[in-house]
Amino acid sequence: LPSDADVNIFVGGKVNRIIANNRGMVEDVADKDSIESKRVGDSIIYFRGTWTSRQAIMVTADRLVHDEKDSSKLDVIADYQSRLQHSKIKQIHTFSHPSLPETGIHADWMKSDQKHWFIKCPHCNEWQYLSWNTENPKKMSIDIERMIFVCKKCQGELPQSTRKNGQWVAKYPEREWSGYWVSLLMAPWITATDIVSRYKNTDTTQEFFYTKVLGLPYAD
Repeated sequence: LPSDADVNIFVGGKVNRIIANNRGMVEDVADKDSIESKRVGDSIIYFRGTWTSRQAIMVTADRLVHDEKDSSKLDVIADYQSRLQHSKIKQIHTFSHPSLPETGIHADWMKSDQKHWFIKCPHCNEWQYLSWNTENPKKMSIDIERMIFVCKKCQGELPQSTRKNGQWVAKYPEREWSGYWVSLLMAPWITATDIVSRYKNTDTTQEFFYTKVLGLPYAD
């Protein structure tokens, strides 16, 4: 996680509560009172921040999970990844809102197979992924005036159930890294009105709208 404070909040408020509310996990997870580590069977999960390189060199690893990578120190992230050198597994998972193009999580995305969530229009049967582009109506999945989700081909309205039922399609299936682009456009509990309201809100910056709502990198 980005900082030690994030570790305390995440483990204390989420991980420990998940363990306490699952009887099977209570029996399997030892050292339940430790914030920085959890022993699960023969393995240990370490929860660390990224503000000092010392934390990254303390232990070796088989799997790294970087949460909110773009809010972390990327040079310390590199130090963590050097701790996989002994491992035969060498797994790396990264999650984050993007920041600048070709930086952090977006650089990982560019190397990945780039999976998009495709849905099928119930009117014209066109398969498509939801996108936002105010300069090109053919690439807009929301009708801003009517505040509804629409098919990019026939402009028919896309109901909530359509956005929920789809499939992941890789743009570059031959690539080694597996990447998923997740935005609020594909969240069935988020309405088109919610998206347009955030877009028109004068308190919402373009950077916030692109990175936190659309899940896209942004550079002014």
